[in-house]
Amino acid sequence: MDEYSVIEATMSILLRGGWVLLPLFLIGWLGWFLMFERYGYYFMLKGTSTSKFFKDLDTVGEEAAFAKLRKRRFGYFLALVENVRKYRKDGPVAVRNAMLATRHELDVSLSKSLKTIVTCASIAPLLGLLGTVSGMVHTFETIKQFGFGNPVLLADGISEALLTTQAGLLVAFPLMLVYNYLESRVDSIGDFAWGEALKFEERCFAKEVE
Repeated sequence: MDEYSVIEATMSILLRGGWVLLPLFLIGWLGWFLMFERYGYYFMLKGTSTSKFFKDLDTVGEEAAFAKLRKRRFGYFLALVENVRKYRKDGPVAVRNAMLATRHELDVSLSKSLKTIVTCASIAPLLGLLGTVSGMVHTFETIKQFGFGNPVLLADGISEALLTTQAGLLVAFPLMLVYNYLESRVDSIGDFAWGEALKFEERCFAKEVE
C-alpha cells in the first residue's frame, strides 16, 4: 500500500465517520504525544543507581560526588539532596521541611501532563457517543425522506454512528492504560528518590553527632 492509498483510505474513513472523527483524531494524537514526552522525561529522571553516589562520598568526597551526580541525570534525587546540603547548617527540621517542599513541587511538575492525558481519555468516549447520536439523526432523516426502501441510503448514517463509537473507544482505552502506567512511574520514582535522600540526610547528621 503506497502513501497515496493510505491517505485516501484515511480521508474515506474521516468522511464516512463525520465531523466528530476530526476532534477524536486530534485528541488521540495529543494524548500519545504527551505520553511519549512524559515517558522520556521520567526515563531521564530515573538515571542510574544511587549506590555509586554513596560510594563516591567515601572515596572522592562530597563536592566531587555531587559533581558526578549532576552528570547522571537523576534530577529528582539531586534536587532533594541539594536541599540537605543547602539547609544542613539550619538543622534537621529545616532540612526536612525543604525536602518536603521540593518533593511537592517535583510531584506537581511530574504530574502536570498526566491530567491532560486522562482528560483526553475521558473526552474520547463522549465524542464517540456524540458521533453515534449524529449518525442516528442522519439515519432517521434519511428514513423520513426516502423510507426503508433502499438500505444503501441508510448506510452513511449507520456508518457514521458505528465508526465514531469505535474510534472513541480505541482512543480512550489505550490512553487510560498509559495513564495508569505513567502514574505508577511517578510514584515509584518519587518514593525511590525520597528514600535515598533520607539516607543521605541521616548520614550528614550522624557525622555531626559524632
